[in-house]
Amino acid sequence: MARPATGTSRRILGAALATALFAAAPAGASEAPAKVGPTFIALAPIVLPVFEGNVVARQAGVLLSLELVEGKTEADVEPQRRRLVDAFISDLYALFEQRHGADRVIDAAAVKERLGATAARILGPGVVRAVLIQQAFERPRSR
Repeated sequence: MARPATGTSRRILGAALATALFAAAPAGASEAPAKVGPTFIALAPIVLPVFEGNVVARQAGVLLSLELVEGKTEADVEPQRRRLVDAFISDLYALFEQRHGADRVIDAAAVKERLGATAARILGPGVVRAVLIQQAFERPRSR
């Protein structure tokens, strides 16, 4: 009659099985598969006051992400990330100021177009495919 395996013999059997499976795997199988498709980079939320004259009339905020051109990675953006976000904030202030009298200051098409041009200017052409608006909100200032 066979003896039940002890804790030590189970560990030895487990190690032997793992070694056998690793040895039987085709070459390169342990490497992660290459990423296919574009890279997306999430940016921190941007929330800004919207002024009407010298008064803060409301707040507007956006949650953005960047869709990079295929083959580009976060490493291509990271050295200029702060500069890019600062430029996005300046652009959004300007857009919101132009539209402060409208029902909504966030015009998705205008935001995407302007920030896309800014991304190309800062990062160079051929890095960002699109600026995506994940979320947008506006709320009146509580009085």
